[in-house]
Amino acid sequence: MSMPLITKGRRPSWMTPFGEEGIGDAWLDRLWREWPRFKGEQWVPTLNFYEKEGVYYLTAEIPGVTKDDLNLTIDNNIVTISGKKEAKKEEEGANYYLLESSYGSFSRSLRLPGEVEEGGVEASFKDGILLLKMPQKKAPEAKKIKIEG
Repeated sequence: MSMPLITKGRRPSWMTPFGEEGIGDAWLDRLWREWPRFKGEQWVPTLNFYEKEGVYYLTAEIPGVTKDDLNLTIDNNIVTISGKKEAKKEEEGANYYLLESSYGSFSRSLRLPGEVEEGGVEASFKDGILLLKMPQKKAPEAKKIKIEG
């Protein structure tokens, strides 16, 4: 049995009592966070984002993915992490009692609160954790203008 990481399916009607997908998301996903994973709807890396001393830090937990399968972009103050996770081969002749591994493509974007110096961005990937360090762009200093006359 194999499931793609990202497929969009609707929740059962009992999870969306007013017919709107958003109602189920707002209330029930807080109670059953594992719901999307079990349904095979979506898998995205978890992110931590913070700023310290003029540098934005973004960490993403991406287990089972190699750095060659990751893509990072920053465009118009939006940082995007995308990639793919290769499928594991199932053992032939085995009777699986539980199979929760998933594979496929993923993408996650985050709007940055300010501009960054693209030339100073650093990325590292170790033990399934991606770390991005993005220095903030310095605001131009106000220039005092002398009035003649």
